[in-house]
Amino acid sequence: MIVALSASIIGGKLVEWHSCLIAKNFTHAQRLRNETKELIKQMESNDKILAYYQLVSFKHELLSTYGTGELFESTLPTPVEIERDDYLNFMFYFVSAQNEFLNERYKSAVQMYKVAERLIEKVNDPAEKAEFYQELGMSYYRIDQYTFAASYMDQALEFFGKNAMYLVNEIRCKLVLAAIDTELGEQASAEKIYKEMIEISKPFPYYHSLVLHNLGQNRMTQQRFDDAVQLFEQALSINEFSQSITGLKSTYNLLNARLRNETYIGGLEELEFNARAQKLMEIKAKCKVSRGLYLEDNFSEVEQGLDMLKVNEKFFECSEVCDEISQHFEQKGDLANALKYARLVNHMSKKQSNVGVDLL
Repeated sequence: MIVALSASIIGGKLVEWHSCLIAKNFTHAQRLRNETKELIKQMESNDKILAYYQLVSFKHELLSTYGTGELFESTLPTPVEIERDDYLNFMFYFVSAQNEFLNERYKSAVQMYKVAERLIEKVNDPAEKAEFYQELGMSYYRIDQYTFAASYMDQALEFFGKNAMYLVNEIRCKLVLAAIDTELGEQASAEKIYKEMIEISKPFPYYHSLVLHNLGQNRMTQQRFDDAVQLFEQALSINEFSQSITGLKSTYNLLNARLRNETYIGGLEELEFNARAQKLMEIKAKCKVSRGLYLEDNFSEVEQGLDMLKVNEKFFECSEVCDEISQHFEQKGDLANALKYARLVNHMSKKQSNVGVDLL
């Protein structure tokens, strides 16, 4: 006689697995996933635990495939029991929002996070609450809502900053705060955060590279291109990072910095091929702009790249590229075009500000 396993046993294993995902400990998460996958086959009938398993499994696939340079293509499960349980309903919208964020649909991500936030009091785990605040803060940062972004990051850090198990989460939160300081011209504050993060991220190769990558972006905003090149090269020297989607973005930044300090020796075509394979429209568009602006003096190519960003509502990225183009023409003494693209910077910034959502 085969005795079915108690749902409470599987539930405990699921909580442990989910905790590893929150802490970004994917090695342990994978082990627990394998164990849970076998145990779930022996579980007594329980629709709620099965729904929770499906949601945690989806989250695991979403986060782990993104880290390997892929975007997870799947439909989120919608079991009936989700609508009958407030916590499962919260988690459904939470992982849905994460999916939207990783696919760079930031407005949609914020909208789903705001629905989940209405149920946040149903979440008992302080780590899970902190992760929610962190992810919502990152989404607000992506649509230039810096006040909201910083507020949610501070709420996340109230927990993560006091728990050594969640050091990676602390690093991610503080990198967003440093990026906000950079955008607001608070370079001294940003520099202080980056200096701290470089040291504490050393045990985590991917996140150490991420710190170097973000610091390189900081140097680009200051037009310190030689420093930026060194930082991007250091970041990309770590294989875990170079093979990720963020690694591809860092590769673009490296090539762009080399084009701007006139040390470019090739690599744009290979990057475009990789970006096309990964369906990364933003990188493809930026490559078009860089090639047209610095290599071919092809104004049509520049405009095609900008149009790609506009059509896909990448207003923040479009604003950054327009600022770069304006600086390029100003250095060449073409003040008419420099003014034209400076005005586009302002126009794109206004569009980005209008991407916000109702704060219900």
